[in-house]
Parts: sequence; structure tokens; C-alpha cells
Amino acid sequence: MSLVQWGTDLIIELISNLGYPGIFVLMTIEGIITPIPSELIIPFAGYLAAEGEMNLVLVIAVVTAGAAIGNTVAYYIGYRFGRPLIERYGKYIWLDERDLGLAERWFAKYGDIGILLGHAIPGVRSFISFPAGIGKMRVKRFVLFSTIGALIWTTVLALAGYVLIDEWRRFAETTDNIDLYVLVAAFAIIIGYVYWSKRRRRADDGAP
Repeated sequence: MSLVQWGTDLIIELISNLGYPGIFVLMTIEGIITPIPSELIIPFAGYLAAEGEMNLVLVIAVVTAGAAIGNTVAYYIGYRFGRPLIERYGKYIWLDERDLGLAERWFAKYGDIGILLGHAIPGVRSFISFPAGIGKMRVKRFVLFSTIGALIWTTVLALAGYVLIDEWRRFAETTDNIDLYVLVAAFAIIIGYVYWSKRRRRADDGAP
């Protein structure tokens, strides 16, 4: 068994054991501090729905509800304590000042619709709730737009898992050197991320 296949089966078993309450809690936490990416939760719950262990509609409802609650908690942290608290303690929840600045510029540029879009886009969705709170966005509009954005994101991931993970497992079972291919892809992603981060830092600092 390849390492990729082993890891896939391990996550599927974990999500199966956690059930609906577990994925709800994970998504709530993910909405605040992102310790576990939703990409490692929702698609596998979608796969279990395809296998008949879960219900797809219920999976989407549960993970969206968890995300909505987590997003709202993050919003209230920003609303109640403002930027100084996040600047001081943000590193403990994987949120640095550059991330916060990016989210603030996104919110300033797109306004309320930016919250909907931000919660449906990987990368931005992890920290867009804080500047909405800092900017004192109306809570009803925040809950509405953030939940719609979360619903879009969770539905896409759940459907992807429902349709694709079984095919991915077959691919991993039948493809030689799959671990090597994944390692090369992961290395390329890391290099790309480092390059992008340096470019972003230069842009923030006004460097050419």
C-alpha cells in the first residue's frame, strides 16, 4: 500500500469515527484558528456520504453550521478587542500582521460582498472574519454573507469528495511511484508558496 493510499484511508477512518458531531466541532474551530484545513475534513465526509455512511445534505448542513459559528466567533474577537489584540496574539492562531493587512485590504476593496467571496475562496477565508469585526460590519449582514460564502465552499468540497475520492483511491492503488509524484508536487507547491510570499512582502514594503 502506498503512503498516499494509507494517508487517505486514515483520514477517512478518522472522519467516520468522529461522525457529525466531530466534523461540526472541527469546522467550528477551523473557522476561528484554522488548525486543520477544511480540505482535510469536508471532502472525506463527502466520500463517506457516497459510501452510504453519511448523508450528503446533512454533511453540508453540519459543516456549514460549524463554519458559520466559527466565523462569527472570529468576527466578535475582532469587533470586541480590535486590531491590537490580534497583532499581539495572532501568531498563536496562525495569523500574522501581513495576513491581517491582506484581509483588511480585501474587506476595504470589496465591502460586504467581499465577506461572501472571501469565505468561498481558499487562503482569504481563513482570516477574513477578523477585519469584518474590526471594521464594525453589521453583525446580521456578516452572518448572512459569511454563511452564504461558507455554504458555497463546503458544498464544492463535499461534492468533490462525493465524486472524486473513490477515483483518487483507485488511481493511488494502480499507479506506480504515486508517492514520488505527490512528493514532487508538494515540493513544487512549497517552492511556489515561498516565491509568492516573497513577492507579497516586497509589494507590502514597496520594493520593486
